[in-house]
Amino acid sequence: ERANGRVVIAHLGNGASMCAVKDRKSVASTMGFTPLDGLIMGNRCGSLDAGVVLHLIQERHMSADDVQHMLYEESGLLGVSGLSSDMRALQDSSAPRALEAINLFCYRAAYELGGLVTALRGLDSLVFTAGIGENSAVIREKICDQLKWLGIELDNDSNRLHKNRISSPQSKVDVLVIPTNEEAIIAAQTKTIVEN
Repeated sequence: ERANGRVVIAHLGNGASMCAVKDRKSVASTMGFTPLDGLIMGNRCGSLDAGVVLHLIQERHMSADDVQHMLYEESGLLGVSGLSSDMRALQDSSAPRALEAINLFCYRAAYELGGLVTALRGLDSLVFTAGIGENSAVIREKICDQLKWLGIELDNDSNRLHKNRISSPQSKVDVLVIPTNEEAIIAAQTKTIVEN
């Protein structure tokens, strides 16, 4: 029944985005004109002051192609950490910049979620999905810890064990972990298009 309410789906992987859903319809998203907008990702920068692009072109004399390559391929977790775009490698690292990248990823996720909650005028359920969302109890905990003001309370054991429901019974918001199945959705949509 909560699926018919106010839900934020946090698709957190090498590519990452969040979608606000009300009555099973999207009402807002962290995505913009391109995949560069919104959340910080493995290689992509996420939301960025447009002045940075001007600085790179005017002050650093980078070409548009060089800037594009940097923003799509050398930014995000990789750019901040200087180590890897893979969250698992960053979590295994003791390097300060790895922790900085992890903390930025979690802060930006919580920050963007706040905007989506505004679009929904509240929140009934938060769903974590995709590679990081499904598999990293640490990242889920770090994000939810910044969202306690919404009444979110995790059950630490359920979170650590990657259970479907990871919120405590006292939580005002249901927090769920639901595996994504992009391949099945793509196959179903392709079948529909081919048959019509």
